[in-house]
Parts: sequence; structure tokens; C-alpha cells
Amino acid sequence: MSLAVWKRGLTVPSKRQSPARTSFAASSSPKKPIISFRLPTGTAAVYRRAEDIDPTTWQAAYGGSHKDFHYYDLIERTMTVDFVYRYLVLRDSNHEPLLLQPLILVDQDLAVSARFALVWVIEMIRRWRPRFLRTSLLMAGCLVGEAEPGMITPATLEQAAPLLAAGLRAFARSQGISLMTVKDLPATLRKKMSVFLQEGYTRIPGFPPLHLPLDFSTFDEYMRTRLSRVTRRSLRRKLRNSSRQRPPLTMEVLEDCSEVINEIYPLYLCVVLRSPVDFEVFTRDYFLEAGRRMPGRFRYFIWRQEGKAVAFSFCTIWNDTIYDNDIGLDYGVAHDLNLYYVTFRDLISWALKQGLKSYRCAPFNYDPKLHLRLCLQPVDLYVRHHSPVMNALIRLVAPLFSPTKVDPVLRVLFRRVTS
Repeated sequence: MSLAVWKRGLTVPSKRQSPARTSFAASSSPKKPIISFRLPTGTAAVYRRAEDIDPTTWQAAYGGSHKDFHYYDLIERTMTVDFVYRYLVLRDSNHEPLLLQPLILVDQDLAVSARFALVWVIEMIRRWRPRFLRTSLLMAGCLVGEAEPGMITPATLEQAAPLLAAGLRAFARSQGISLMTVKDLPATLRKKMSVFLQEGYTRIPGFPPLHLPLDFSTFDEYMRTRLSRVTRRSLRRKLRNSSRQRPPLTMEVLEDCSEVINEIYPLYLCVVLRSPVDFEVFTRDYFLEAGRRMPGRFRYFIWRQEGKAVAFSFCTIWNDTIYDNDIGLDYGVAHDLNLYYVTFRDLISWALKQGLKSYRCAPFNYDPKLHLRLCLQPVDLYVRHHSPVMNALIRLVAPLFSPTKVDPVLRVLFRRVTS
């Protein structure tokens, strides 16, 4: 759940949509790019599909990440309605690969994160200018959450960033796209990405994911040592009340969801429909194919009461980290059973038993997560318009449309940081 406000209202022209494919076999040989460009200190090539790129390039760029070729290929094949995917490969003057950057083409409503007063004004203007603050957008990054550019050793991001800026500009111009953005880069890369500010990009904060080091041995120790007295007492009361419910809750952990997809997918949609912020809605095939395509990488946690699924969590297990990606809840019983807190406790307890060292979760629902002492992991969006006039306007108004303006908790936190 991470594209968030950048996704709401997408309507990709039909001529750019690709039909869904059912085969997940990788290409036996790389294909030619659909377009290439000469850059001041190198070249850029754009490919249509993930499978069109040499597997050695994927391995060099993303082999150490849980968002590797298989993951981007999964997204490309199961999230086909609102998004068009492309892949940018940058090479130096000696034709040595420097960087692999996944791209997304969308038709974007720029007003999706505006405050209510601005929304009212924008809607008034759209009565006679329907495309006001709507534009085609070239987005560099992963559709789902944060991701760093795929650097290929020995290249460095400082070396490749100027080429990336030039490559994005050249490709956007070739497609008639006026707005470019790099989404959800970890804020730790700001110094390395400083050339983007020199190239006219505006940097704004994105929705930060959260992190909890698992440097304790039990969930009870976590409550004793990490939580405030008030939060600890409240959490224990909630968990105690849940344990008294009859019939009791049970949890199962699966690596494939084929037999339970009809139970868990409606729970996921319940959460999506209740969210105050629009974000990408994963398809049924996304959850199905994740476990099939990458065995062992994902876990499907399901909580049941008297056999009925009442909660669901879709997690990635990579190295020593559990990524809590998506949640589903039966809101008919979620409050009485305190399902949000039960699922959090059980995931942490399970991760500790597996010897995992870190828990990471998706953005949103910040208030309870911060009370649970999860730490924000700041991310940045870089935005630029090809028109100097429009770009100057973006620089002025971008803070008003920052994703962090949507969430009241983030508004307070970022106000404290900048004051």
C-alpha cells in the first residue's frame, strides 16, 4: 500500500494498456529496447517488459533485494489496469551498465492530496477545465513502497544520478509526458540525489513506512521495555479482552494462498474501501501468484474464529526481516476482537521465534503504530515539469500537495521537525 495519493483517479489511455499475460516463464534471451538515447556521458535504453532485459543485469542491480526481477515481473503481470511499465537501463561511455530503473506511466490527478478547501476550488475550476491539475506522469520507482535505484557495481549513485535525470527527461520527452517524478526514495539518499535539485526537481516528503528492531526476546519484554505505561496498560487490556472472546481465535501460516484466496481477498478489500487515502488496489492474482512465483518468500497469516477467517496479513520474509505488507479485517468483529493489535502481537511473536531481527510495515494508520513505538523511515518524492513556468509553479505549490499533508499525525510531526 504505497503509491497512495499519487495513484488516485488514474485513467491510463487504452492504447497504452497491455493485455494481461498468464505465463510467468522468463524470456530465454534479452530483447532489443523499444527506444534508445545518447546522453552527455553515456546512453539510455528503455525496455517494454522486465523479461526483455538480460538476467545478469537484473541480478547485478536487484539480486540482493526482495524486490528483484521476479517481484517486478509479478507486479507487471498482475497489476495491468491503471499502469504501464517500462524499464530504463543506463550505460556509461564504455557501454558498461550503471543502473537499472523500473518506470511507471500513469495519468495522474495532482490534486488528490489537497486539503478540503483546495479541493473545493479545484472542483469548481474543473467544471470548465476538466483536465485542470491532471497530467501524464512518468514515475521512477516501484509501484509498491520504497525502492532504491538498481545500481550495478562498481557504479555509484553519485555517478549515475546525472545520467538518470537526463534519461528520464529524454524518455518523457519522447512520450509527450510533461511531468516526471522519482517516488519513495529513502531520505538517506538525499546527498547522493542532490543533482536532481540542481536539475530543477522539487523534493517533498512521501508517506514514510515504519520500522521496529526486534532486539528483544519476547513480546512481553517488548511491552515492558518499549511502551509507555499508559500504552502498555491499554494494549494488555485489549489483548486480554480478545483472549476472553469465545470461540477463541486461531492463527495459521501458509506459503500459498490458492485454497484460501476466496476467504482472504474480501478481507483485504474491506480495509481498502475504508481507507481515507486511495492507494493501489492489488488484484486477486497478485496475492495468488506471489506465493506461486516466489516460493518461500511470502507468508499468508490468517486468523480464524470458529473456522471463519476474520483477519489476514500478507508478509514478505527476506534475510532477517519480516515486511508486513497488507492487512485484511472483518470489521464486523474487528473492534470487539481488537484484531489490529492481535495481529501485530502474533506477527512479532512469530518473527521472534523464527530468529528475525527486524519488522517493517507499510505506511498509514500512523497513530497506533507510533504509540507502539514503531519508527518512521522518511522517504522523498522528486518532482519536475518540463516547462520552466510550470516547474516554478510546482516548486511553490508542491508543499500544499505533499502526501504528508493528508495524514493529521504526519502534519503534526513534520511541523515539529521543521519548526
